[in-house]
Amino acid sequence: MKRAKRARRTAATAGVVVALLAGVLAFGGAGAASAQEPALISEEEVTTQEEASCEVVDLGALDSAPGSSLEASGRWTTGDCDSRFRLDSDAHTYRFEIADTGRIRIDLNSSEGDSFLYLLDEDGKRITENDDGGVGALDARIERELLAGVYLIEATTFRTRDLQGPRIDFTLTLTIVEDEASQHSPLLKIEEIDIPTEVVAGDPLPVNYRIGNAGGDEFPDQESHAILYAIGPRVFDRISPVLSNLWPAGASYHTNEATASATSTTTEQVAPHSVTFDRTGPTWVFTAVITRDGNEDEIGFHGLWHDLLVLSNPTYDPVQVEVDGVVYSVSAELDAEADNEDEEGTVVTTVSSVDDPEAEIDAETQEKAQFAAGVRTQLLDGIFDRPAITGLPESADLASVTVTGPASSGLLQTAAPRYAALVRDSGLLETLAAGEAISPIAVEQLVLAFADGASGSYAYLAESWRALLERIDSGGALSFEEASAVQAQLAYVEYVIAPVVAAGEIVDAAQAAELGWDDPEVQAMLSGQPSCYTGEDPLSEPLALADIEDTDALEELDAEMRAAQFAYTVAIDNVLCAVENVDAANHRFLERLGLDQSEQLLALIEPESLPEPEEEPEPDPPIGLRVMARLGEDDRIEHGVELSSGFQIQPERRYLPADTQIGTWYSTLDVELNDTSIGQIRARRLADGRVQLGFSDFRGHTYVPDIAYLPADIDDGVWYRSSLIEVPRPPEPAEDEEEDG
Repeated sequence: MKRAKRARRTAATAGVVVALLAGVLAFGGAGAASAQEPALISEEEVTTQEEASCEVVDLGALDSAPGSSLEASGRWTTGDCDSRFRLDSDAHTYRFEIADTGRIRIDLNSSEGDSFLYLLDEDGKRITENDDGGVGALDARIERELLAGVYLIEATTFRTRDLQGPRIDFTLTLTIVEDEASQHSPLLKIEEIDIPTEVVAGDPLPVNYRIGNAGGDEFPDQESHAILYAIGPRVFDRISPVLSNLWPAGASYHTNEATASATSTTTEQVAPHSVTFDRTGPTWVFTAVITRDGNEDEIGFHGLWHDLLVLSNPTYDPVQVEVDGVVYSVSAELDAEADNEDEEGTVVTTVSSVDDPEAEIDAETQEKAQFAAGVRTQLLDGIFDRPAITGLPESADLASVTVTGPASSGLLQTAAPRYAALVRDSGLLETLAAGEAISPIAVEQLVLAFADGASGSYAYLAESWRALLERIDSGGALSFEEASAVQAQLAYVEYVIAPVVAAGEIVDAAQAAELGWDDPEVQAMLSGQPSCYTGEDPLSEPLALADIEDTDALEELDAEMRAAQFAYTVAIDNVLCAVENVDAANHRFLERLGLDQSEQLLALIEPESLPEPEEEPEPDPPIGLRVMARLGEDDRIEHGVELSSGFQIQPERRYLPADTQIGTWYSTLDVELNDTSIGQIRARRLADGRVQLGFSDFRGHTYVPDIAYLPADIDDGVWYRSSLIEVPRPPEPAEDEEEDG
């Protein structure tokens, strides 16, 4: 009871934060109006009017004519009467009467203060309340159907006296709403919510709801839309604007079966929210809808509160586990000694020996016992109700499988040999070797073989789980080794088997459809599959991790089968992409149990990595150069080298005599760069009078540039250049050679 009261108090005091955050986060800082209709508080929590002993101002009676109103002005000061419901907040109390049943709108507006409005019955019992439901982020509003009778209003503030200004004016207005007009206007309301009352810190919290239009369907314009969001302390989730054509009068949509009504339906545009709380303790979620026109002016607003408790870890009743032949009792429950909100939600896990409850237990044994208990309560219990497993077919032919481990490498090491065996049995490797095109039909059959094998493996594992559950239900203890195996097996089913089976179902649907792969339902199944990029040679790592030999042909065939049949790509890539996420899921599992600091348990989920290939030193970049030549006054040809940078080098012996033999290659002395030879210039005279240029690198390899000839009638004293060639850079001399030099 104490915890529940604190949670209610947290939600009440944070009311203004909801509207402000909603305005800032969802609507670019615009002042968003808000409203809510929380459950009535219990009578034991109500302070009656007589106990408050504050002055009551009588506003008189409202007649039944639409538009008739009552109004009062007031001022909050530090000397006002205390609010019945808000500690240290100033308040004024008003009485009014309505002659006939009707829809009443109550507005409490203040340009400086943060209004908070309570509607009470004649005896002072609270009917409803509102913080920020009026126009503007802080101005309050209550609008609801009331029976004829006498009612009370408390006009108070969200802020306490020490935060409120000393003199704050406000205006209170009561108006009869025209029912006929309101029936034509849209009125979107959150009709039902389905949210857990407890959640573990760090777990996504599903927020399911039903939303309907209780009013008319005359929206101001076609651009009118609804914005759906869920908000809480430091969490926010928004669904993109839903256009008005989805909201005819009476239309209602639910996000799960728990929120469905007899007339509601589903649509992709109205989806569950998801928020994640990172701090433990009591908290709240506000699920709301704001309706706006094309000018972003508010048409309506509605929302519902939900209080919940955020736990540090999951709780569970005592279960028996076995570690090293000793049976232990393990339980996880809320800390009974928590005496403040910061400590609420803390879960304490207790491990004790069944035979000797007082015996001391070492840290490593406690960790193993907690892990086994976590697998038992969080994975094994309800294992067949998990979303990825429900509906998985079990082949009549059981296929024995031993999963190497829960890490990504363990799943791939288990799956890869099975993949390789089925591919080799298909005969497609022989087709590839013969140079024949791959048949899409043959690839379809291979995908079905994958799916059949996966169903057989699942049947084998499911049978082992049932036997384990039967033994536990009979009083047996789950051992640490069994728990480790279950974690690995479950990961294999969810991350490998389920995607393969899904691909097989698509092939089955295509083969059964009259239009085959062009069937709209088949195309929808394909488009509904997750997509990701698996990179080049996606099978390289899985095959290497499993020590599969002769993988080149398998990888080549993989590329051809992808081109032949998209369903094959779906089968393989869905597995590879899913497996990429398993390591994070394994770590999160330990984190939820408070075991993410355990070295022995972290070692169990650590993926194996392939050895890093030895890095070969990158070769030095080549030297780009052009051979230069010019005709001297004595008819000799002078040679040199010009680097790409423009730097020129001339060797010591660089002249080609005028009387050299036709067709014979002559070489200069070494062309040196930084005192190291990069090669020699080569040249020869041709019978037609031209001179051909070339180069020989330091290894003796010769190069002939694309532009390599000097014309027979070259101009005197002008440098001619060959086209660019690239020669290797010589190695740096050893240190001892440098010293010797």
